[in-house]
Amino acid sequence: MTLRDDRLDFAAFGDAAASCRARRARLRLIDRGRFAVRELEWLGEAGVDIYTSDRAGRELSNLILIRGATRRGRAILAHFHHGPVDAGETPASSSFAALREMGRSGIDIHVSNGTVPRDPAVLAEVARDGAKGGAAFVYYHHGALDPALENLARQGAWVHFLNTSVSSADDVRFLGDCVRAARAAKSNFVLHIESPPDPVLLADIAASGAVLLFKTPLSDYRSPLRPYEEAARRRRLASRTFFLFTDYLL
Repeated sequence: MTLRDDRLDFAAFGDAAASCRARRARLRLIDRGRFAVRELEWLGEAGVDIYTSDRAGRELSNLILIRGATRRGRAILAHFHHGPVDAGETPASSSFAALREMGRSGIDIHVSNGTVPRDPAVLAEVARDGAKGGAAFVYYHHGALDPALENLARQGAWVHFLNTSVSSADDVRFLGDCVRAARAAKSNFVLHIESPPDPVLLADIAASGAVLLFKTPLSDYRSPLRPYEEAARRRRLASRTFFLFTDYLL
């Protein structure tokens, strides 16, 4: 069950948390800044997975408190960073230092270059700290494959990208290098297929070990794509390797 914090009051969220735990189900709260820190701590200890972002306006110190509560409740705290990364050393949640501290504290971090340019070398440092703290680092990459992605993969980052980013045999070979680096660090590359791919390229991509997510209608049973679509439908990503849903590339 996934609910925004404006859908129920705090007491109702508490009841929903208890009901989900009794049924061994997960309750996921999308934090938009409505609840006080102590209320989120209580929900975290009750086993609620909390999905927040820099738009919720949470201070770093408060995020660390909430993470402590979710750890006690065997839940997760995931942070999506929308804005630019400030290179300053202030404790503001938008700073590079703050993101590194979040990772060291076990807060899962999700970042996209869809609207704001990102430096993969900077992201690699955040991912490295996250790996040390037991946090997941997830990067949504738009555009051509960047040579720096291989180093990002070595730090344990999960990298999501579109099939249009891979258009040649050279791209596939490079992707294979990235996937091997990622899998050695217990992560992977996730290909979002939003348009019919070249069957030959797709076969090579699948052979690399990348995760395939088809967003296209199921092909005819005679299509060479059909076996890959069927295999992809049987595979499930762990919840910490994406932000809430896998419906589209963030």
